[in-house]
Amino acid sequence: MTRRGTAGLTLLEAMVALAVVATGVVATQRLVAQSARSVAAERSAARAQLAAQRLLAEARLGPLALGTMAGTTPDGVAFEREVRRGEHPALREVRVVTGAGTGAGAHCELREVLRAPADS
Repeated sequence: MTRRGTAGLTLLEAMVALAVVATGVVATQRLVAQSARSVAAERSAARAQLAAQRLLAEARLGPLALGTMAGTTPDGVAFEREVRRGEHPALREVRVVTGAGTGAGAHCELREVLRAPADS
């Protein structure tokens, strides 16, 4: 006796296999797209944080004129730096807010209390 029909796949088996492969491809595509969005968001967050740290470091080094200064850094990060009198006459409160795009994490706010210059 010879066996017939064992050499290949039936149409139903081929369709099920194709559906499984298609589901895997779609899931992989969504995962890659989500990963790309996450990388872009992390890049924006890092740019905002680095710019805020840089502006705060500049405030530590230079004279602390009271008031608000706003603008854009050379790498395109919008910022606002505010210097106010502290509770003690020898202190200044420095607040830096940066924004490197839209979305969650694209903004950073840092605050620090610094010693005021002797002539203030």
